[in-house]
Amino acid sequence: MSIVHDREEPSEHSAEGAMPNALNERFARVRGAIGALERSLLDGEREYSRRDLEEDFNVDRQLSTDYWRGLGFSNVALDTTAFTEDDAEAIADLAALVNDGTLSDDTFVTIVRGLGFHMGRLAMWLTEALVDDAKQRHDMSDTEARMHMLESVPQFIEIFEHQAIHVFRRQMSAYTARAGAEILRTSTSDWDDESLPLPRAVGFADLVQFTRLAQSIDGIELAGVIRDFENLTRDVISDGGGRVVKTVGDEVMFLADTPEDGVRIALSIAENIKRQPSLPNVRVGLAWGNMFSRYGDVFGPKVNLAARLEGIAEPGAVVVDGETADLVDRAFPGGFRRVAEWTEELHGIGETTIVRVERAAASLIERHS
Repeated sequence: MSIVHDREEPSEHSAEGAMPNALNERFARVRGAIGALERSLLDGEREYSRRDLEEDFNVDRQLSTDYWRGLGFSNVALDTTAFTEDDAEAIADLAALVNDGTLSDDTFVTIVRGLGFHMGRLAMWLTEALVDDAKQRHDMSDTEARMHMLESVPQFIEIFEHQAIHVFRRQMSAYTARAGAEILRTSTSDWDDESLPLPRAVGFADLVQFTRLAQSIDGIELAGVIRDFENLTRDVISDGGGRVVKTVGDEVMFLADTPEDGVRIALSIAENIKRQPSLPNVRVGLAWGNMFSRYGDVFGPKVNLAARLEGIAEPGAVVVDGETADLVDRAFPGGFRRVAEWTEELHGIGETTIVRVERAAASLIERHS
């Protein structure tokens, strides 16, 4: 006689019970990782309010508000305990420069906003790099990769912090050296417009039909396109002696110190991208002229002109205005050739001579994968 063993079928109640347990376990794991990170990063308990900062650290209430908001955090009430010892000392150190007249209140706010914005982007950049690394090397889902990032970040904190300070010092050294060269250059120049003191080549490079592409591929592929575009353009711009001002998805804005360097960078971006099957063509507009710099960005009529030129360039092409083309011809005879030239009415600018340029004797800035 065969014996039939009864097997207990999972009931709806047991299945429903498993879901909250899994969620509770995930919640506990995430909370534990965040708690460990906070203890590692903040190095102390929150023990001071804004009133304490005023009474114990001589920080004006408005300055403590401006500081916290400038970092990108929501304001805290006067008696809410929100600040660690390190927070208090950092705020007090910068506020002391206002108290002794070294900095104005407006400059205090500008400095804090710059630090908050760029350090916030850096934190996002680094953590997303760790997430991508986990996905690529360990074949994790996005949720698994983010959990892995939370649990692995503590081992990177010391080296990330060291790198941030080192790179800041390097960048400050490079920027102040350029500022010194600018002083020497302007002392021998006839240009005397204080509102637009900086002569620069400014360019915009934009991926063609990016919106259509974004609608036809999934998020992971799209992220790969943006990554490849940004990596390529940054490498070419840096190797050509230029600087990236900013990137916005499918567009990069860059500067160069001479018109010929700017054109060489622009053409090298376009030519290198044509070699990349994963990337659509790019169009580039570039102009030379004076501008001013604020908050890590540049402004002025020539910036607007370069943006307009990029908007009318054909896919794969680089266009400049006639004045910039003339300057390039004089600075580097035979380096580039004019392949087309026409006049067009540009919105907000007026009638403009537009020149499409290509490389001749000028060398290509090659980007090696």
